[in-house]
Amino acid sequence: MSDLKPLFKVPENRKARLALFLSGAGSNAIKILERALLPECPYEIAVLVTDNPEKSIARSLAEKYSLPLIEHDIRAFYRKNGEESITLTTPRRCELRDKWSDELYREVCRFQVDAGVLAGFIPLSNIVGKLTCLNVHPGDLTVVKNGVRVLAGLHYKPVENAILMKHHGLRSSVIVAQNYQGNGKNEIDSGPILGISAPVEIDIEKYTIAELQAISDNRSTAPYKDELRRLADKNVEKLKIEGDHVVFPAVLEHFVRGDYALDENGALLFKIDGRFVPVETVEFFSDGREIPRHPVFADGEKAKRKKRNFFLRLFKYYYLKVLRTPGTPDFVARGWALGVAVGCIVPVFCQLIVSVPLSFIFRCSKIGAIGGTFVTTPPTAIFIYPIQIWVGNKIINGDLSTEAAVKLVEIFNGDYPFMEKWKAFADMGADLVAAFFAGGIVWAAVMVPAVYFGVKKLVVSYRAMREARRKKESGEKR
Repeated sequence: MSDLKPLFKVPENRKARLALFLSGAGSNAIKILERALLPECPYEIAVLVTDNPEKSIARSLAEKYSLPLIEHDIRAFYRKNGEESITLTTPRRCELRDKWSDELYREVCRFQVDAGVLAGFIPLSNIVGKLTCLNVHPGDLTVVKNGVRVLAGLHYKPVENAILMKHHGLRSSVIVAQNYQGNGKNEIDSGPILGISAPVEIDIEKYTIAELQAISDNRSTAPYKDELRRLADKNVEKLKIEGDHVVFPAVLEHFVRGDYALDENGALLFKIDGRFVPVETVEFFSDGREIPRHPVFADGEKAKRKKRNFFLRLFKYYYLKVLRTPGTPDFVARGWALGVAVGCIVPVFCQLIVSVPLSFIFRCSKIGAIGGTFVTTPPTAIFIYPIQIWVGNKIINGDLSTEAAVKLVEIFNGDYPFMEKWKAFADMGADLVAAFFAGGIVWAAVMVPAVYFGVKKLVVSYRAMREARRKKESGEKR
C-alpha cells in the first residue's frame, strides 16, 4: 500500500514520550502509568496534564510517579476572562477555548512529547489537531444508524442510550481524538475507532426498560438525580473496570509500536503478522485475545475482500499463533486438542469458562485451550450444531425436528445474559440437550485425534524449519 499513512511515527532508539491528560479520579491514567513501569512497555509518560488541579488526582499521581505536572485550570482561565461558564454555547466562550488550548499546547511542547493520552480529560480542545491524542469513550462507537454513531456523546449519556435501546452489553471504544468546530457536537467521538472492548453486561437491577424510559421521558432540567442516572453512573464505573482498563492500555501499546495506519481513502488499517490489513476496528479481551473486525460499508454490509486480503491474512495470523505457541510440541498439541474437545461438546457461550480451568488440570497450552474452542463460533455454529443435533438425535433415537436445531442456534447466538441462555437451553427439553451432548461427543471423537496429531506435526516441522533457517543465516552447517 504505497499511500499508507501511519497514525504514529515510531521514535528511533527510544521509547515514545507521552503526555497524560486527566480531569478527575484518573483510574485510566493509573492503569496506563502502571503499564509504563514495565520494562517491555514501548512508551513512557513524560508529563501529566490537568485542567482541574484542585479536584483531580493529578497532583498525587505526579508525586507518586515523580513526574512533572502541568496545571492549566480551565475554569480559572474563563473566570479571569470574564466568563463563569465554560460551555461552548457562545462565540466568546469558543474563542476563549482556543486561547486556552493554545496556551496548554505551548506548555506541553516543552516536554518534547510524541503523542497525548486523554484519560478522562473532560474539556474539548483543539490541541488534538497539533498533537495526536487517543481518547477512551464509554460506548460502542461501531454502532451506526443512518451514518451516525448512535452511542457518541459525553459522560453518562452513551450508557443511558445503550440501556434505553435495550442493548445487552456495553463496550468501551478507543479513538483518535479529532478537532472540533463551534460546540463540537458534530465532531465529538468521530475519530478512527482503534479498538473496542469485549461486551460488558448491563445491570438495570429491578427495573424494566419501560420504567426507565418513563423516567427519561419525564425529565425536565439537568442535572438529573433520578434512578436512570444512578444506573448509568453505576454501569459507567463497571465499564471502566471491565472495558476501559482492558482496551485502552492494549490499544495504546499497539499505537506507539506503529501498528495502525490509514489508507488513501482514510480507512483504518491494522498490522497483522507484519502487514497492514483493512479493519473496522479490533476487539480486545481481558484474556489477551485481539480479534480484528471486518471493515463495513455505511449501510452495514461487509466489505468484499480483494485477493489475498483480510481473510487470508487472518488465517495466516492464527496459523502462526498455533506454530509459535511456547512449550513442547506435545504440550501445544494437547492444548489445542482440549480446546477443540470443549468447542465440540460445550455450548459456545460458556466454552472459555470450561477450557481454561481444564488446561491447568491437564497441564497443557492455555493458548491452545482457548484457541481450539473457536472450532465453534457464532458463525460456524449455524452449520455445525444442526448436524451435531441430527447425529445426536440418531444416537438417542429421538424425534427432534430441524426447527429445534435452528432454535438452539438462535439462543446460543442471541444477545442474552449468560444465565438466560442456560435457562433457555434447559427449557428446550431433555431430548434436545441429550442430542446436543451426544452429537458433540461424536464430533469431538473425530476432531480431537486429528487436531492433536496435526498440530503436533505442524509444530515439529515449523520449529525444524526455523532452526535450519537460523543455522543458515548464522553460517553454520546443517
